Amino acid sequence: MSSYIISVTAADRVGIVYSVTGALLDQGGNVLELSQTVMRGYFTIILEADFPTPRSPQQLAEAIQERGKRFDLKVLVTEVKNGRDEPLVVGGERFILTVLGDDSPGIVHNIAGSLAAHGVNIVDLHARVDGDRFALVMEALIPHDLTPAAIRSELERYGKAHKLEAFVQHESIFAATTEPSPVRLGSALRSQGESLASH
Repeated sequence: MSSYIISVTAADRVGIVYSVTGALLDQGGNVLELSQTVMRGYFTIILEADFPTPRSPQQLAEAIQERGKRFDLKVLVTEVKNGRDEPLVVGGERFILTVLGDDSPGIVHNIAGSLAAHGVNIVDLHARVDGDRFALVMEALIPHDLTPAAIRSELERYGKAHKLEAFVQHESIFAATTEPSPVRLGSALRSQGESLASH
């Protein structure tokens, strides 16, 4: 198998995902992972796809642009050489970091710098300004030799100076409190047999 990382950007229009994935399917590709968003009316997608035989990055980019030519797509294709490369960053345990509060220039830059100084790897990040309010949610790998409390303290110190609240949660706790999952109904329904319902 030959794998490629493909990113596509364009002004947002209906049908871009259909067009991009259709071009990959035409080339015999299979999408392994995909992340897509629209920001201020601009569409961005990044995905990994593999193919049974090698393709040139230019061939793939041209196929995507041709299939989606009405969208004027900007395409970048990078081959993943030798399968999956060894990561150049230290691993760690996955935590969800949330920062909320007043907006001011430099928040993302300063938080990212602080985390980088501690060897924390940001693997997913979403930030948004709505009026004068700022919100950031990120997934980060905290090195095993660093405690979450150290990162929490660092963020709280920065937050206090900039009117921001910061929260650090292990991904399991975050998932347990935010993701829908089956729950067991109480004793009121036991007479009718045990049941499960989503909340």
